[in-house]
Amino acid sequence: MAEFAFASHVKVGENRYRERYGLDFEDFQVGQVFKHRPGQSVSQQDNVEESMDSLNQAMLHFDERYAAQTEWKRPLMVSTITLQRMIGLSWKTFAKKKRLLGWADLTMTFPVFGGDTLYAESEIKATEEWPSDPSCGKLTVVTRGTNQDGKSVCTMEYDLLVYKRGHAPFEQANY
Repeated sequence: MAEFAFASHVKVGENRYRERYGLDFEDFQVGQVFKHRPGQSVSQQDNVEESMDSLNQAMLHFDERYAAQTEWKRPLMVSTITLQRMIGLSWKTFAKKKRLLGWADLTMTFPVFGGDTLYAESEIKATEEWPSDPSCGKLTVVTRGTNQDGKSVCTMEYDLLVYKRGHAPFEQANY
């Protein structure tokens, strides 16, 4: 049987396969764009819970009467939900990340409301070796989020370490 790039499964024994999540560092090239699907809908309940969990006291997120008096006329989604969803939507592509190193840019471009559906795509801006950990390489990624109408809601540029082929911890285990 032929080997294919980006295969969804790897052979682990006679007639036995394991699902493969995440690409190896070697699979990434500058200029690649990955559309992350499916999208994810967010609710006002998600918003209220995140506001309370993060101690965000801005009434604009959870008080509908107050929000009705603003330019948006309804509660805005807490920005941390948008960020969490963008990172979460990209998990299948970047599942072999060791860690996120930090953000170079984070721009919220349009409000998100309860009931919106978020979509994400990521572009590889740079790849480089990571001398302090030869099991990984560094990616610079720009992830863009849109809502169900195709309106840009978020753009973030960040660096992350991704395991090289054969070095991810779950590749070492036989499960």
